Amino acid sequence: MNIIIIANGLFPSGEWVDGLLRQADRIVCCDGALEKYLGWHCRQTEFPSTTIDVVGDGDSLDTTLFGKAERAGIVVRHHLVSEQEYNDLTKATRYALASALEAGYTYKEIVIDYIGATGLREDHTLGNISLMSWYMEQYQGVRIRMLSDYGVFVPVHGHGVLATKEGQQVSLFSLTPEVPVTVKGLRWPIENRRISWWWEASLNEALGDSFEVWGGQVVVYLVSKA
Repeated sequence: MNIIIIANGLFPSGEWVDGLLRQADRIVCCDGALEKYLGWHCRQTEFPSTTIDVVGDGDSLDTTLFGKAERAGIVVRHHLVSEQEYNDLTKATRYALASALEAGYTYKEIVIDYIGATGLREDHTLGNISLMSWYMEQYQGVRIRMLSDYGVFVPVHGHGVLATKEGQQVSLFSLTPEVPVTVKGLRWPIENRRISWWWEASLNEALGDSFEVWGGQVVVYLVSKA
């Protein structure tokens, strides 16, 4: 099951997002991101009627957008979650996963792509990137990516093999500095090294069509070739 979760950050402008949204099995917007989704939808020359979910505490949601959505042939299911322990990205993630499980899917059958989760507010960006590792720990088996016009973040726990193109720029950020990291297949290999600072494993380069990472909780950033 392919789920797209749209956050209220910088909405992508690249053509790749059209295919991503059109092929999604489910689209979930974090509160204020509804306006950005409707802006994208209205720019499409052909798009069938669809149903989307809006999840959050309602503080950034313009409810007049519900009428605009209806006129565009979009059914909006609004899920108000007022607690403040978790941010809207987490609320949307929890809702999307619970709905998928209710529909009969297992975690291993679910892919979540986040868009609009970076840009604009840097504190939101950093928090959202780190949340991917937490989601992997909480919902083991779910495949997660965070995409923008500039690249993609992918969380790795323990071991991962990532597809690349030769010469593609790659950065790694360890969220568990006490656990040594090993990387094979990049221009500057890392061998059993503790990554204490985020800059230490950044700005590397892929040598071929894949590379491997061993370590604790690592977030990998792959720069887009576009």
